[in-house]
Amino acid sequence: MAAEAALVANRLQEAKESNIIDLTSCGLMKVPDAVYIFLKHTPVQSCSFSKNQLKRVPPRFPTTFKTIQELDLSDNNLSEFPEEMSELTFLQTLDISRNQFTCLPDIVYQYSNLKRLKIDHNHIADIDVERLLQMPSLQEFDLRGNPLTPEVACRLQELKIKVLLDRFGEGDT
Repeated sequence: MAAEAALVANRLQEAKESNIIDLTSCGLMKVPDAVYIFLKHTPVQSCSFSKNQLKRVPPRFPTTFKTIQELDLSDNNLSEFPEEMSELTFLQTLDISRNQFTCLPDIVYQYSNLKRLKIDHNHIADIDVERLLQMPSLQEFDLRGNPLTPEVACRLQELKIKVLLDRFGEGDT
């Protein structure tokens, strides 16, 4: 526990200089208060909480770090987002792969600057393709490892963006 706290403290100190929060593999079950204290006036551009044990994103996080362009929340236990995630209006890359999502959070469809979206290896069977069409900047969408219906998979391949899907019959890899 002390080693993890020291690791977090060191990485937060680095974030002050780089504007990049990297708390990957820190054994976190929640976003530490130290993140808000140390980086209160830091214009964070990129953030990774990948490979932790987060079950939720606290509403305070997106309202404090509105300038984030890249957010990696992969390999956690997330299944939903707070409404405050809509504050991340500069977001260009979002990785929520390997979590517990059963649907794409509605807020994601509101990200007008989003270019890359990774939601692979969740539990998503259906996607609102019509709403995806309203996302002008989206260029790449990774849905591999989700139990998509054949109808949805077919509709997604019609999009004019790079969509990564499993081949039918391959199963969940």
